Amino acid sequence: MSAPNYPKHPELYVDTVAFLVESCLFRVPRKPLEEESTVFRDMFLLPQPNTDMIEGLDDTRPVVLHGVSKDDFECLLRALLCRQHGENKGLVLNLTNQWISVLKLSTMWEFTSLRTAAISWLDTSDASVCRSDHVERIIFAMQYGIKEWLLPSLLALAQRPEPISVEEGRRLGIETALKLASVREKLKLQVRYIGRREISKLVIGDRDTSAARLDFTPMIQKVFDLQLPEPMSYESEWPSGDRYFLHFT
Repeated sequence: MSAPNYPKHPELYVDTVAFLVESCLFRVPRKPLEEESTVFRDMFLLPQPNTDMIEGLDDTRPVVLHGVSKDDFECLLRALLCRQHGENKGLVLNLTNQWISVLKLSTMWEFTSLRTAAISWLDTSDASVCRSDHVERIIFAMQYGIKEWLLPSLLALAQRPEPISVEEGRRLGIETALKLASVREKLKLQVRYIGRREISKLVIGDRDTSAARLDFTPMIQKVFDLQLPEPMSYESEWPSGDRYFLHFT
């Protein structure tokens, strides 16, 4: 006996799709995935074999998502399917690591609206791990293509008096760290006087040539933790011929 051929409601009859992520099954509405992600939209438009072989149609043949963590996928679905009323109102995300998961997958699968929401939350939330850590913001900006974060954070590191630390260099990667160090070396303080008023500003220029005459041996030994000699003074000479002394301890 065949099933009755009832008409389907145009809005409230929902097609679902089954996913398998890290040995965990998910079954969610298909429509939001199609509407908000160009990647899933294109995937669902691919020609399919006969009905019994369609992936995602039921739990026996789910769409397998390789290289995706269960926790990241859960956060994406919560952000995508959450509601402000009814039983699902508690699905709203409020932790930084959850929104980082949303940012990661929304960027990979081109969920434009979710990506914008994740960036906005990470940029404005009081709990944001990125708020004062410019190195972290640069890493996120380069990894997820957040252009509006990159220049302000690079500028902050270039302008600060402290040099880039070894740990920050590891986090940034050698290429970014060396580029940033190059920028910092090409910034020098220009001082001029108008009457008795001193005006200072940072300008672009090569490193002061007088620095090439300094003996950096003690500082190099200290920075690279080499064997330190007894504290001593080093005599050097300005281009003008005047002599001066550097003392390291």
